[in-house]
Amino acid sequence: MKERILRCSTCVLPNTTPGISFNEEGVCNYCTSYRMFKVKGERKLLQILDAKRNPKMKYECIVNISGGRDSAYTLLKMKKDYGMKVLALNYANPFTDKQAEKNINNMVAALNVDIIRFDHRSALFEACFRNNLKAWVRNPSPAMVPMMCTGCKIIWRDILRIAKRNEITLIVNGGNPYEYTSYKKELLKVSHTENLLTTYLINIKGLTAEISRNYHYLNPKCIPTFVKGYLFGNQYSLGVRLLGKQTTCIDFFHFIQWNEKDILSRIKRELNWDFPHYLESTWRWDCQIGHLKDYMYMKTLGMTEKDDFYAKLVREGLMTRTEALARLKKENRLHVDKIAELIHQLGLSPKYFLT
Repeated sequence: MKERILRCSTCVLPNTTPGISFNEEGVCNYCTSYRMFKVKGERKLLQILDAKRNPKMKYECIVNISGGRDSAYTLLKMKKDYGMKVLALNYANPFTDKQAEKNINNMVAALNVDIIRFDHRSALFEACFRNNLKAWVRNPSPAMVPMMCTGCKIIWRDILRIAKRNEITLIVNGGNPYEYTSYKKELLKVSHTENLLTTYLINIKGLTAEISRNYHYLNPKCIPTFVKGYLFGNQYSLGVRLLGKQTTCIDFFHFIQWNEKDILSRIKRELNWDFPHYLESTWRWDCQIGHLKDYMYMKTLGMTEKDDFYAKLVREGLMTRTEALARLKKENRLHVDKIAELIHQLGLSPKYFLT
């Protein structure tokens, strides 16, 4: 008989969340230790943008876009509202959803911005993905679910190279401060209260421990990709900070308050943006690997990243607990047909994984 999921009485985190505990009132430790996020403000953003404006340069900044909602809004704001000369950048992930590709074409056309699409060797990408998936099936661990995204974790080296080639010293991301999944830290023995920089520096111990329990991740062909992924996984990683010393990297929503309704209203109206409506969610659908990760987290933890995301929005007062629960009921449904298509694309049998 399936055990009943108990959730925090303040947010929506379930009792299956790694590292969770509850007080006598049923409030979880993620809530009691939570620090409200404070945006840096538009004034500080404008100071950065104004310092990068240069009438002699063709481009003043790069905006990384995926076809998803937050990067679309970031591009819209940087180009239309702030008047920056933008070069859009897109990693042509072989598992990108078709609607995301349409969104990218629509937004660059609507805003009349140049775009550079780059990719990696698809065969190597798929080989590492296949290897990691097969390793995970041998010993399912929620801590190793992010290994499915290894191919995307090396793109920052390319981003910096393109920026240098075009003499651009400002890179703007659509990073949302509420979507950094807290329980991933706990899975690697890092406190959920640690910030992004310190998390990056100390989670290598947790990763090493996980790999030592499942040596199948150590495929010689994939090890260089793993190392690059750690060094260039995000703008806070060691490789990016060393190679990008002369480059300013910012997350747009660390300066401007994230508001889902405003974002969706503008990008739908001004960029002809859309999403696959069968999903009933506008968050993290642009890469099909997301369906697979949802399945993995649900299988091992009984939750997905949406539980953590909506819990933060509830704490921040951006969503009611009632709305969060209703959305989780709809949006946490697994799309097995899409997962089967993805596994088939890797040359594996869906039966191998979907058991």
